[in-house]
Amino acid sequence: MNNSEIRNVTKEILKGKYKNVMLPFIFATLLVGLASSVDFYNYSYEANGLSYDLTIGSLALFIQGPINIGLATYALSIVNEKEYSYTQIISAFKYFFKALILVIIFTISSLFGFLLLFIPGIIVILMFSQIFYIMADDPETNVMDIFKKSASLMKNKKLQYLGLSLKYFLFFILGIFTVGIWWLWLIPQAYVSFAIFYKELKV
Repeated sequence: MNNSEIRNVTKEILKGKYKNVMLPFIFATLLVGLASSVDFYNYSYEANGLSYDLTIGSLALFIQGPINIGLATYALSIVNEKEYSYTQIISAFKYFFKALILVIIFTISSLFGFLLLFIPGIIVILMFSQIFYIMADDPETNVMDIFKKSASLMKNKKLQYLGLSLKYFLFFILGIFTVGIWWLWLIPQAYVSFAIFYKELKV
């Protein structure tokens, strides 16, 4: 399935569901975005000092893994036409330490890639882009096996994933001209599209 087909299937799946899924997706996305925002930490440091900034930064690191896995769980349930609930977004906190280790390894791997050069950093991110969906799909999978499986699934699929990501990035930029209103539809579409992409990788 190419990216245009993925987007068409996404729209079909979400037809009639937007009113139920908009708020959970948007709230969780804002939470993760705020947790990883450099501007937020710069402001926090200037306003409250280093100790406060480190405390908030630690809390942010702790929530990123579980929330991302929860979002993947939520999106996969929608794609697989299973019962879905906003509570799935926080369901991965029961795998807190495993999720934390996933984020730490992913972050260190990405940083190491970028230290080498820009392109290796992007390749690492693409290679391990499926870790949250793999964890959501099978929480019992060993951490290192999750990274190995993501690398295996993404073999020869990195350019397609990059294309899908860039397309949604462009749409989000264009959404600025709608005062962010378009984002209400785009955020659910993006997560569901990436869930479909993951599902197609497994076929």
